[in-house]
Amino acid sequence: TKLPFMYKKDLRDNYPDKLFIIGQDELSRYHVSSGTTGKPTVVGYTEKDVENWAVSIARGLTSCGLDRRDVLQVSYGYGLFTGGLGLHYGAEKIGATVLPTSVGNTERQVELMQDLGVTAIACTPSYMLHMGEVAEKMGVSIPNDTKLKMGIFGAEPWSENMRLRIQDWLGIKAFDIYGTSELSGPLFTECAEQDGIHIWGDLALIEVIDPKTGEAVGSGEKGELCITMLQKEAMPMIRYRIGDITTLNDEVCNCGRAHPRITRIQGRVDDM
Repeated sequence: TKLPFMYKKDLRDNYPDKLFIIGQDELSRYHVSSGTTGKPTVVGYTEKDVENWAVSIARGLTSCGLDRRDVLQVSYGYGLFTGGLGLHYGAEKIGATVLPTSVGNTERQVELMQDLGVTAIACTPSYMLHMGEVAEKMGVSIPNDTKLKMGIFGAEPWSENMRLRIQDWLGIKAFDIYGTSELSGPLFTECAEQDGIHIWGDLALIEVIDPKTGEAVGSGEKGELCITMLQKEAMPMIRYRIGDITTLNDEVCNCGRAHPRITRIQGRVDDM
């Protein structure tokens, strides 16, 4: 708590790579945010950073109940955006079969879901709803005509009511996934209990703070999420104030995992 906070402005002010602490010859990857609100943010990865990213997602997918018998359709975008590749690596790490459809060409996605026996999908919740509508127009019932049983949804705000709608209409379990481009993209998920997002304590240290004072709030109290990544090699993220509002739960989950959990994101400290 004696260390200063980091903000998104620090990444923009040091564009593209002034926050990196290694040379380009040690990097294995760049990813870049969209830059829709100003300068884009550039994140560098070493080989170990990519490995930790994959491990984090692999743990999350395992905690949701996926294993090597599953076929995961990754309908997040690939490329500079971190979503698609993060889920792709995590699924490969647990031995699941990956169908890297990315975004768009929805009728084709529905066909492949049927023909290849897809059991899980990773995409935005709004795209899942769109896919359900397209499927119905094609005469395909996702609950009755596919093997889909779960979805990993994130990359946009969504409510508990939206989760219930997806689950009731499409007959699947809907899990929340959380991360940001600056931290490596998608990183942390709910488990099968669907009772908070597990933050792997060996990979990240989280604080929930009062956005006005910067002081920690009590367990179960609402505040701003602040994350320190403990093993990032290329680009340290220390006490990074994300701007998302959540609460912290330190109790051991019913699934048995003792890592801290955060509740569903409840808003932003800014107007983003």
